[in-house]
Amino acid sequence: MQSRFYVLLALCALSLFPVSGIASGGRPSPRDPDAGIHASERGIPLRTFARTYGFQRMNETERTYEMRGQVFTLRGETGGRRVWLNDVMIWLNQPVLVRQGHWSFSEVDLEKTLRPILQPTRFLGGAGHQVVVLDPGHGGKDAGAVSAAGLTEKAVCLDISLRVRRHLSAAGYTVYLTRHQDQYLSLEERPRRAAAWNADVFVSIHANASTNISASGIETFVLAIPGEVSTNHSTQAQPSQLAHPGNAFDEANMALGFALQRSMLAATGAEDRGVRRARFSVLRDSPAPAALVEVGFLSNPAEAAKLAAAAHRERLAQSIAQGIDLYLREVRRAALLAADSPQRSFQP
Repeated sequence: MQSRFYVLLALCALSLFPVSGIASGGRPSPRDPDAGIHASERGIPLRTFARTYGFQRMNETERTYEMRGQVFTLRGETGGRRVWLNDVMIWLNQPVLVRQGHWSFSEVDLEKTLRPILQPTRFLGGAGHQVVVLDPGHGGKDAGAVSAAGLTEKAVCLDISLRVRRHLSAAGYTVYLTRHQDQYLSLEERPRRAAAWNADVFVSIHANASTNISASGIETFVLAIPGEVSTNHSTQAQPSQLAHPGNAFDEANMALGFALQRSMLAATGAEDRGVRRARFSVLRDSPAPAALVEVGFLSNPAEAAKLAAAAHRERLAQSIAQGIDLYLREVRRAALLAADSPQRSFQP
């Protein structure tokens, strides 16, 4: 099983975070000078973004746009908040709107959503890359979601987390779990434990539920940006202006969230509900780059049956471990690039 894990890991490393030296592939080399986009508050025209980030082909209509490079393909909906980067859905902070006569990304999405994925090493210098804290959701008196057959979210989350720990430990990481058994923990205690263990990454593992039993798929949440609405609410909602401790890692959060979502989708073929933003307590108070994954819907009979199967939980665990490892490889590469180029300044 471990040999299969490492083969998959090597393959995913090429597809999730391709070699950044390909300047013409939709990701400028991390050794290149700054890409040179200076966004105004009015936003970045799509064609300017495509040209600057090495997307050679651009197609734009009244309703959709698509840009293609050697490494990345990005497409989306004009007037909407959803984009697909290499077929992984990402929810933007703001819709793509006409600004100064051009369909444009907002400045906040350039800096906090797109660049951290296209150029992760430019944002990860100084981040840690050894200690992983896994947070199995719920526990004890808090069962979380419960399937029609009685499968509890707390049991699914713990089983998957234990499997993720095994894979990451075999890869050489130091791994802690906020709980190792059917134990109740407050939401506040979980990031406190991560802080005590000097976490470099914090990943909270959950299963979903909905009153609509047909709802299905996998989604990954990172912390919402101050002043922006979460993707749990409509654009008409009043955004919170508060900055939380976890917002210190906004760019790293997005790089981590993308790696996790794409890895889980590749392993399971599940419906893609996207990389989203929310203000969940464990994300707000995280002492390190953090993400919360929802591995499927216990309210959906078909997905609940999959989550009840050990083989499916193992696939999920492998993919979560792969996503974390790929993110941490980018952190290590950022450190090596910084050492090679001491004049280079990285963002925290």
